[in-house]
Amino acid sequence: MAAVVGLAYLILIYFIGYETPRESFNQFIALYLAAFTAFYILWLNRQNWSFKTFLAIAIIVRLILLFAVPELSNDFYRFIWDGELITKGVNPYAHIPNDLVSQDPFYSSQYMKMLWRGMGELSQSNYSCYPVFNQFLFVIPAGLFESIQANVITFKIMMILGDVGAIYFGKKILEHLKKPSHMIWLYALNPFVILEFTGNLHFEGIMIFFILGAVYYIMKNKWMPAALFFALAIQIKLIPLIFIPFLFKKLNWRNAIGFTALTAFVVIGLGMILINEEFYNNIQSSLDLYFKSFEFNASIFNLFREYSFATLGYDNVIEDGPFLSKIAFVLIMLLAVFRAVREDKHIFGGMLFALVIYYLFSTTVHPWYISLVLICSVFTQYKFGLIWSFVVMLSYYAYSNLAFEENMLYITIEYVIVMSIMIFEIIKSTKKSNFGIQIKEFFQN
Repeated sequence: MAAVVGLAYLILIYFIGYETPRESFNQFIALYLAAFTAFYILWLNRQNWSFKTFLAIAIIVRLILLFAVPELSNDFYRFIWDGELITKGVNPYAHIPNDLVSQDPFYSSQYMKMLWRGMGELSQSNYSCYPVFNQFLFVIPAGLFESIQANVITFKIMMILGDVGAIYFGKKILEHLKKPSHMIWLYALNPFVILEFTGNLHFEGIMIFFILGAVYYIMKNKWMPAALFFALAIQIKLIPLIFIPFLFKKLNWRNAIGFTALTAFVVIGLGMILINEEFYNNIQSSLDLYFKSFEFNASIFNLFREYSFATLGYDNVIEDGPFLSKIAFVLIMLLAVFRAVREDKHIFGGMLFALVIYYLFSTTVHPWYISLVLICSVFTQYKFGLIWSFVVMLSYYAYSNLAFEENMLYITIEYVIVMSIMIFEIIKSTKKSNFGIQIKEFFQN
């Protein structure tokens, strides 16, 4: 029975990757529901499978998607574009793609035209915002091939290696915490992770590998390799910066100073390779769009938006976005100050709820962002991240129509389910009826 379910799982991932265009939302969500069900059945029958067998399945299911062109994201076109710029001696932070399209012979090739068309209007008209180390990863396939398919395959191999690295450190962390090592499969065999990383080529997968490496070495009181891993995680995406207060609590003050200094040295040192003051301003202009213009799969922000429409007659995202981000920052700092991190197992709890706060107050929560919530939940008693990795796919409804309009019913269902389960798990974990004691124990657990 388990073997049949495993085979069905592989087939379902194949059909999602190769036979499901982004416009076919009903087909996608039906196949995803089936794949998630198959994955969970495999998990429930984990006693019948060895760790090596699960690892083999994890690698095989990713290899199935090796030749699939991403359907649910066109970000990879920009990845390749930036990599090609660097190989040609052009700084990716110096120009927006639209500024380069008329320059011959740079843009004259059909290959570069395909990249420019594929990335879409938003990316065409804005500077690159990907950190320098991430840019170096873009260069690897661009320096080897002048083919979109070959670049995609190379990226996928990188994603698979990143996932294997995450499994390695995840297993070691679980063993350190004296938790069952099979818990890592809630992350690594999850169809959400497979589709978003190997399928859609989001570099959060490689970032998670570096984050887990950093946390593992902190748990082992090895702050130098921890700082190196953490700096590289930041140089993939900036989101790990919110974890710093929770990592500090496991370091004595001398190691914390050393960890901070080495992390800053690596981050700044790598940044200086490609970034000067002018290019920093260019990057900042693109990052500002995230807080002041982008709107997707939001929760609290949607309430603010409806209020703005009712009182002002327009969407006030340009003010509401930064305001909500400031609230999130204050709440995360308060969480960091008051949440106890007495034991290694508490690190991920702090990181998990910092992410929840950040995403609840964000204007944009793309599905692949939830991968961080999912991996943090693996090491805690909270499993609402697993549920979120399922229901977040409802947000892909917006990709099925040319107007990119969201279905607010689906968004409401997503957040009602996730928040209800989260609150239930918090209350359950305290095992007390008094609310004040619950809150106190929540910060201590």
